[in-house]
Amino acid sequence: MSEVLTPQVTGFISPALKPTEHKENTFSMIRQGTATNSLTKTRTKSGNYSIDDVTGKVTVKRSGFIVTMEGLNSIDGLKNSTFKLLDALSVVFTENGAKSPDITMSLDDYMSKCGLKDKKEARKQVKADLETLFNARISFKEKRKKGESQDFADVRICEAKGIKNGVITFSFSATFYKLMLGYPVMPLHPLLWRLGTKRNDNSLCIFRKLLEHKNMNYGKKNEDTIAVKTLLENAPYLPSYDEVMQTGRQLTQRIIEPLERDLNGLEEALKWNYCHRNNEPLTDEELANFSYALFKELLVKVSWNDYPDQSKRLEQKAEKLNEEKAKKKRTYKKKAEPEA
Repeated sequence: MSEVLTPQVTGFISPALKPTEHKENTFSMIRQGTATNSLTKTRTKSGNYSIDDVTGKVTVKRSGFIVTMEGLNSIDGLKNSTFKLLDALSVVFTENGAKSPDITMSLDDYMSKCGLKDKKEARKQVKADLETLFNARISFKEKRKKGESQDFADVRICEAKGIKNGVITFSFSATFYKLMLGYPVMPLHPLLWRLGTKRNDNSLCIFRKLLEHKNMNYGKKNEDTIAVKTLLENAPYLPSYDEVMQTGRQLTQRIIEPLERDLNGLEEALKWNYCHRNNEPLTDEELANFSYALFKELLVKVSWNDYPDQSKRLEQKAEKLNEEKAKKKRTYKKKAEPEA
């Protein structure tokens, strides 16, 4: 078993971002990485969780990422609303310069972001989601440079929380805070907080994956194309192929059409269509004889209605890489020089 380590922090990373004015179609900025991206797409579903008969602890596993929860009365703690709240708090943390693990946000602001009207019900929902985040611990593997990785076990997300007089308070745990400091920022569309209704329950996770993919590949030829298989892996409320084949074989009705419905639910932010590699469109024959076998091998091509220009960020990243290379070159040259 590999050793569990705590990340080292050499200093605060302050992006000097001003808090976003939450207007329609105004992107926020959020620190994100392995822990947050995996966590926000983890849900309890058939076959991926277990309950300890003695302690009642719930363990949820998703592709090597593990969430354990204690003190909850239900296995349904990991909900869309839970991760909307975490993302909203993370945006405040990011845009205020990531200077402290302690975050405050007014309930009114959060309700406005989510389009909520019933304050009593919103407070009840936030209180339950805070309880979930407080009781949850995560275990995962963080990839490092040169193919190395680092294991984290039973990391608490939150060490203190509350809601009083219309103000939400939240404190990241020490380890989670250090992780967040080391993560890069990503633009986040305001539509995200208004998604996740019963009709489009997969839209939230799919949208976040598309935003992560765009951010990670910005400037590359694949920045706006993503595999259908990847979207299916990030649609927690869709049944698997095997589950459908065991109960009626309605692949179109239970997988294809719901995925298309939840992609269509993102029309405020983007348009989409199927394509092959190199953006080749489907032929008339393929469209006429559309099948699951074809569907699962396709890509989805995304066209964003409005996405912030990231060219300056790319230039800064390239400059930093060039500086690091030059520094390594100078160090190597100095070591290679013979002593006088």
